[in-house]
Amino acid sequence: MLNRRLVRIRVMQALYAFEKAKAANFLLANDLIAESFAPDLNSMEKQDKNKLQGLQKLTQSIFQDEIKSKIFSDDAGLPSSVKLAMANARELYKLKNKKDLEFFSLQIILDAEKVYDLYIYLLALLIEISLKFDTPSAMTKNKVILALKSSKDLEYQMLKRSINWENERVFVTRIYNETLKNNPHIQEYLEKVNHSAEEDVAILKYIIKNIFLKKEECAEFFEKMHIYWVEDTDILRTMLFHSIQGYTDTEKVEVEKLDDLWEDTKDFMKTLFRTTVDQDEQLQAYLVPFLKNWEIDRIIETDRVLLKMAVSELINFPSVPVKVTINEIIDISKSYSSAKSGNFVNGILDSVVKELQAKKILKKSGRGMIDNK
Repeated sequence: MLNRRLVRIRVMQALYAFEKAKAANFLLANDLIAESFAPDLNSMEKQDKNKLQGLQKLTQSIFQDEIKSKIFSDDAGLPSSVKLAMANARELYKLKNKKDLEFFSLQIILDAEKVYDLYIYLLALLIEISLKFDTPSAMTKNKVILALKSSKDLEYQMLKRSINWENERVFVTRIYNETLKNNPHIQEYLEKVNHSAEEDVAILKYIIKNIFLKKEECAEFFEKMHIYWVEDTDILRTMLFHSIQGYTDTEKVEVEKLDDLWEDTKDFMKTLFRTTVDQDEQLQAYLVPFLKNWEIDRIIETDRVLLKMAVSELINFPSVPVKVTINEIIDISKSYSSAKSGNFVNGILDSVVKELQAKKILKKSGRGMIDNK
């Protein structure tokens, strides 16, 4: 079903988005400080603008140092107006971050489950587009299409997840007219009277790969449903092909399910996200000694997120082999960061693993002990 690579990508994206949200919240808190020292236009007393600007700069400087060092400053000796502005900025920053953390904790699950929804949508779309062809025709008699129509598993998932094409007839018609109706490959298939099961599977795989997952008309539509549509087309293709490929042997389609394994996967996602956030300072401390001439803040943001995420997984998931974690993180860095990120991430993590093993911080058990030498 939804593999662990996709899961790690979703966690990485959520962590990256949370970092951006914190940066935005810092700016909001700074704006609040600025408002605290804005001249009171309704006051009858003369406003000392230079003094107000000085207090504003002082407060913002202290607040910035706090956020960067993650150490609260001692307010003793500060003017009461600065103390109040600092307290309000801290509270706003804290509440905004808490709200965003809760949002992304939930959103990673919803974004991952959206892939499954799209999988069901696309299986159902195969049925819908077949209805656009003349009856009878090779497409309406396609044995895999008929199996999808009679699949109780597909019917159940569509009902359970409220998936149907009733309100999108315009889109279905457009796809038929613009991408299917005059397609030479499809026309060749339609002109033949009798087809083998292999040929019926092949034409649907062609439609999935070259139309559903590639045509701009489809991308425009599905990107509105799912922000990560383009990134998820590979796993969708794998899932869809797997569902119809077996028909040649079993004369059945296999509709994948979100089963008990998905519950374990959701726990993995939520735990990896939260531990990476909650243990940020400690994770950074493990990394800093091996960054040589690099400051942690100068590293490409995606690499920084992936490195912390990797160390969090290494420490907090004893059943996951070290090589699995490192290989997955390196692979993701190659796709989502710079051309040199793979080697950079590999080098840092290799050093961190040796250090964690030497200090007996890295403890693996069960399956996690595989290939850890």
